[in-house]
Amino acid sequence: MLAAAAAAGAVAVAACGPGAVLTADTPGQAVSTALEAVQTTPLRMSLTADLTVNAGGVSGLPSSIQSALGQIGGGSSATGHLDQESAARRELTGSAGGHTLTLVQYDGHGYVSEDGGAYAELSMSLPSSATVSPSDVSAAVNALGFQDQGGATVDGVGVEHYSAPITLSALEKLAQGVAASPSAGGMGSLGQGLTLLAPYVSGHGTADLWLSTKDGSLVRASVSGSVSIDVGAIASALSGLMPAAGSAGSTPTGSLDMSLSLQADVSDYGGSVTVSKPSATSTLPAWGGSSSLPSSLWSSLITAA
Repeated sequence: MLAAAAAAGAVAVAACGPGAVLTADTPGQAVSTALEAVQTTPLRMSLTADLTVNAGGVSGLPSSIQSALGQIGGGSSATGHLDQESAARRELTGSAGGHTLTLVQYDGHGYVSEDGGAYAELSMSLPSSATVSPSDVSAAVNALGFQDQGGATVDGVGVEHYSAPITLSALEKLAQGVAASPSAGGMGSLGQGLTLLAPYVSGHGTADLWLSTKDGSLVRASVSGSVSIDVGAIASALSGLMPAAGSAGSTPTGSLDMSLSLQADVSDYGGSVTVSKPSATSTLPAWGGSSSLPSSLWSSLITAA
């Protein structure tokens, strides 16, 4: 159906001019088609992320968790860049906290470089084509419920803006909708976890996509939101199920507040993008060690970008 919609849109563009590719589709069809295509089309993408954490009102947590929250401080920011030649060849570089990590996916092989140093090859094999299935894309889009917000301009490109609210119920629906998929991984457990946490978590967010009115391709995407977790209420609810884990046997109290914003900007869509195979000087184990990445995490990093 999505392929037919895309084909119909292409015919409409040829017949009626720019912009018709989006007016012929429902918001869900336009968004799904764009998200499927962006996984395999040659492109470059710049990425920014900002995280704000307020843990000042939380006390009584285990010392290891309290220390980790202290290291995060008020939050952090990161930048990144993705070069994608195809679904089998991608190079993603991310920078945060004064350090840089480069990940390369090349024809089923994975490579990692830290702070511009020599590449190490991951010992496990990667998916030859790391993409999210069309059914999972549709499930996510349908769960969120995108709506057309009208035309706009992004970096001189005419776009149609689509937006969807991110709520806990929508995330539960998303987790449940893709739990049966072969590529679902832990989505079933995630759905159960979200259901259990629902009484103790409040928050809101939005997902926004800007699609070219010329060909329906992704030009910009952003996700932003904030969440407040009532740590004290969760601790009280679990107090009868497990021993107190806080310092000196105390029960954690207070709320943990976080906000997150992510933005991706696409350029050179459908252009000439080349990813080179790195020359590795060492091999990383499949799991274990400070730099090792399991195949499921690698796939998540690649497809999320």
